Amino acid sequence: MKVSLKRKFMWGRARISCVIFAIAFVTCTAMSARAQDAATNIEIGKNEIGAPPGEFELPTLGDGRQGLWTVVRDATAKTGIAIEQAGVQTTEERFPLAIYRPVSLKNAEISLRLNATGGKSDQGGGVAVRLSSPQNYYLVQLDALRDRVLFSRVSNGASEEIVGIDADIASHSWHTLTVRAKDDEFVVSLDGIWVFTGFDKTLSQAGRIALWTKGDSVTRFDQIEIAPLP
Repeated sequence: MKVSLKRKFMWGRARISCVIFAIAFVTCTAMSARAQDAATNIEIGKNEIGAPPGEFELPTLGDGRQGLWTVVRDATAKTGIAIEQAGVQTTEERFPLAIYRPVSLKNAEISLRLNATGGKSDQGGGVAVRLSSPQNYYLVQLDALRDRVLFSRVSNGASEEIVGIDADIASHSWHTLTVRAKDDEFVVSLDGIWVFTGFDKTLSQAGRIALWTKGDSVTRFDQIEIAPLP
């Protein structure tokens, strides 16, 4: 009888341990899911001046160089600090990317401020979404030289325009670009005003989000916010 009671006691402890483990596992999984689902405000102000922006990957371009991404002081930025990509004059097409590493999303709303401060052949920048590699992603860009807002699909490094709309985009001024990507629908707003809605279902998987510029553009980025969509 003593042996039987002992076995029952041990079995009871084992069941309790299993229940505790299961509760802990579910709790940790839920916390991880909530962390992935939480909105992200990228804190540019915590970066060191003159250094590349933290938490961003800077891939090598076709000419063997990286984009010149640095954190700079800017009295007109939200925290007095901005991320700048300093363009390089070249005869080749250059598309410098700063890929945000912490999140990978399919459906999300991305909002950022950008300021085209220089460039002879190009002025502007934008945001890449559902990026699976530096050669494959969707792109929404502001072209300050041509006063255009563009939505394109980049496949194997080749860009194909899906939607392009004329808009007033002044150089040396901050503009707020918002992209709401939900399944095959992409809603684009400029300075709080809807510009267009584009549709494409080619890239249907989750991917990274990246800052983007072109050619010799000198562009600054500020107030970058990423909010996952259900």
